[in-house]
Amino acid sequence: MQCFAASFFSLDPDSSDVGSLAAESLQRQFGAERLRAVIVYATMNHDHPELLGALRAKLPKDVLLLGSSVQGVVRDGELAEEGMVMGAIGLGGEALHCAAALEREIQVQPFEKGRALGKKLKGDLGVEPTLVIMYYDPLSGVDVETLIAGMRTELSCELVGAGSGQPWGTPLETAQFWGSEVLSHAVLAVALSGPFATEVGICHGTAPTGLSSVVTKAEGNQVLEIDGRPAAEIWREVTGCKASDLLQQSHFATWAVGIERRSIVKGTDGERELTGRVIRGAFGFNTETGAMILQAAVPVGTRIMLHHRTVEDVLNGTIAMGTELAGRLHDRRPWAVLGFECAARTFPFLGPNKTREEHEGLRRMIAPDAPWLGLMAWGEIGPCVGQTAFHNYTYPLVVLVDAPPES
Repeated sequence: MQCFAASFFSLDPDSSDVGSLAAESLQRQFGAERLRAVIVYATMNHDHPELLGALRAKLPKDVLLLGSSVQGVVRDGELAEEGMVMGAIGLGGEALHCAAALEREIQVQPFEKGRALGKKLKGDLGVEPTLVIMYYDPLSGVDVETLIAGMRTELSCELVGAGSGQPWGTPLETAQFWGSEVLSHAVLAVALSGPFATEVGICHGTAPTGLSSVVTKAEGNQVLEIDGRPAAEIWREVTGCKASDLLQQSHFATWAVGIERRSIVKGTDGERELTGRVIRGAFGFNTETGAMILQAAVPVGTRIMLHHRTVEDVLNGTIAMGTELAGRLHDRRPWAVLGFECAARTFPFLGPNKTREEHEGLRRMIAPDAPWLGLMAWGEIGPCVGQTAFHNYTYPLVVLVDAPPES
């Protein structure tokens, strides 16, 4: 078998035991197949140094180990967001090649850090990757779009990823995992190449209000004015929220910002312009200036539209994504699935039961037998009109399939 994957999931409260069991389980499932890389997710309740140390001690030294703290984990038919949750996926096979890279303090010179990350991945791999998966600290203050732009100077492959997570609530701390090291303010990534292809789906689950506006004043990751008025004033006017609700996280989970993106795409009949929207969530408001705080800058002149989220829209969006992805797979074998679902979509919005129904239905449609690992993320990276974009309230899903045989 050219490419192989295996997954692991645990609710065990002993971090050291979980790390050891994960390493043993993955190696047992791989058998004679070569294990190349392990991606690990764990909630903030875990003792991350103990968990990673136990994993690292029982894995071969040449196996890459990296990952992220998360709000929750999805693995095959299992899913949890509360308590001590850990999930991992092993990737390998004789024909799969992997490289990993790390950059620290990403809020400082994010473009340069992104370019250095992409350069190292490509250099260590020796070829253009087929897929790059990245994890970053969403609480570092980094402009994620600038970080992605830096990576794009070196990489043209499919690029997906997520912001590290924590328990739902006031943002406090997230962690990125690099070997047995636990970091913050970091970005890390793994690049894959080999005889496989990727099929990427994405869904949002929001409904536009129909009221289009223009960003007229912005500074860094803050939108100061929309249509010449304080952003908070426009937000309150459209959403109907009270001033006292402006900083409530439950309110942010219901409303979102649709940001217009345009892209020139080349086809057999020449160039054409595509227009789409990335969905962003407000990370907060500056009560003194009325600025809306985001995870990425929005340039002055950008057209935006507030979006409202409903459970029906979210679930219908997931079904549409699954149907479209399943149609693209044809008879190719999915050998791994990686999900990066926004943490504000799942238990805090859909609730546990509907979140499980969403996952079970999606898995049945796409890859009921393939190893599957997903996380509940605090920021998502996926496609938008032919480009890589930073999203919120979004669900990018990557299916790794066997490449068609050469003719």
